[in-house]
Amino acid sequence: MSGTSRTLITLAAGLAVGAMICGPAAAGVVSATIVAAVGDPAGGSTISSVNSPFTDGNGRVGFVAALADARRMIWYDTGPVFFSDQALPLVLTGGEGTMGVSNTGGFVYSPSADGNDAVYTHNGLLLARQQDAPGFPGQFNSFNSRPRMTAPGTAWWIAGVANTPTGSSVNRVLYRADGAQPANIQRVLAGGDVIGGFTILTTASNFDFDISDNNAHHIHVLDTTEASASNQFLYVDGAMLFREGTPTGSGGNWIAFDTPGINNSGNYIFSGDTDLATTMDMFLAYNGTIMVREGDTIDGYTIASGSAVRAASINNNDMVAYIWGTGTNEALFAGPGPTLATSSLLLLQTGDVVDTDGDSIPDWQVFDFKASGGIGPGLDIAQNGFVFVEVGLGPIGGTETMEAIIRVAIPEPASASLLMLAALMLRRRRR
Repeated sequence: MSGTSRTLITLAAGLAVGAMICGPAAAGVVSATIVAAVGDPAGGSTISSVNSPFTDGNGRVGFVAALADARRMIWYDTGPVFFSDQALPLVLTGGEGTMGVSNTGGFVYSPSADGNDAVYTHNGLLLARQQDAPGFPGQFNSFNSRPRMTAPGTAWWIAGVANTPTGSSVNRVLYRADGAQPANIQRVLAGGDVIGGFTILTTASNFDFDISDNNAHHIHVLDTTEASASNQFLYVDGAMLFREGTPTGSGGNWIAFDTPGINNSGNYIFSGDTDLATTMDMFLAYNGTIMVREGDTIDGYTIASGSAVRAASINNNDMVAYIWGTGTNEALFAGPGPTLATSSLLLLQTGDVVDTDGDSIPDWQVFDFKASGGIGPGLDIAQNGFVFVEVGLGPIGGTETMEAIIRVAIPEPASASLLMLAALMLRRRRR
């Protein structure tokens, strides 16, 4: 990124801060939209639980929800596009929270299919336990997990490999299926592969990964066969870039990596732990540089000791959304990746009240962020400047009574209006 571009982003971020101060948030009310909530009607039943949101390349949201009648539902953009009983005679039950949607409304998720752990898409069954494991002659699929779908409709997921149809996993593999078609399943990375002289461990889960919308970039937390104090790596586009037990360049050594994300330009984020004092050991990094630490004060909010990054997401405009939290003390921030430390904005925190009908009057109170980096990004920052996140809501001054997916608008530094105004200011400064 050029110096001029960075200056524009910083100026635009400053304008965004001013916009927030002048907006409803200044009065203690945060504007938000409820996308879907527990208790809402759907498919002749009602929603009994919702899972983490994921967005396509155009900013439309998708997620898996459970219904009161035990079916699962796939939501895309403004409503349901699939119910699990539509797969009959194949019986689909359950379903992981991780999923993905494409720009054309395609989807992938991970239910059980006739009792076998599977990945299922808009095209039908993609792969299921006991089937042949693609890329592993004579071996069988043992599980399927953490599915994602990129904008063009490519499915990506982690699977297990077993020696017998019903045997336990002896290896893990990252699969890719262009067009979400079984015939296109390709082995991408697996235990036993050697990268930069290091061998991927066959018994590690290696669940934490992300793929850019254009399928061009790949980030992955990988465990290797090295000694336990230095066996974890952060892999980016074919290279082991960072290693557990080595210097961070910002004090201390890397200890663990988490919540990886990468965009179409190859810019990436990750969080994790270092060996610094416990009051400042947790971090969020952009392109390998630690930008925010436990104990920092961001937009007037001090990240409490014991906090960790619960979830993080980066979009193709280099905007990053992230949640820090400890217990019930959690906060959602967003800012430009290159200047996260100085330009992040506090969007929402537990205890805030939200206006969900646009009348500037508080309707609900936020009691919890349900985001979990363990099942994917946990939240998603879309291309159109919205952050989608799962929260626990309740009556103001009461207790949590409802889970919901909400959409929060951020003053997007990369939006056209802010950039135009920032550019005008920059030109005036040069005169």
